[in-house]
Amino acid sequence: MLKPVCLAAAFAALLAACTPADAELDGDLEINGMEPAFWGVKVTRAQNRTAIAVLGAKDIAGELPVKSKGEKDVTVLTSKTPEGEFVMALRQGKCEDGLGEREYHWSVLATWKGETLKGCAAPMKAAPAPAAG
Repeated sequence: MLKPVCLAAAFAALLAACTPADAELDGDLEINGMEPAFWGVKVTRAQNRTAIAVLGAKDIAGELPVKSKGEKDVTVLTSKTPEGEFVMALRQGKCEDGLGEREYHWSVLATWKGETLKGCAAPMKAAPAPAAG
């Protein structure tokens, strides 16, 4: 049986490993980019899917991404698709998608079929509540 001191130390280590910002990546996400072409990813946990769209290619449905740690402060999300892995390296920090219409919390470098895509990520906005009537 673990002593209370050991349990407290283990719990503190777990809390330190999962920052509040990093926890954002465990929910629904919206990722958008304009380089080298318009592209986007929507991670919808309730539907157990990842929707990937790259301009000039057909939309792809992938599995929910698996989160892992990359170099230094990078979090990697990897979604398996029928056409291969869609790998996204996210770094926390303010990011602009080129349209300036949305505040993003993460910059993203995605790798897909040998190409690097640049973009931004944030928790998906909740749908507006229906008007009371």
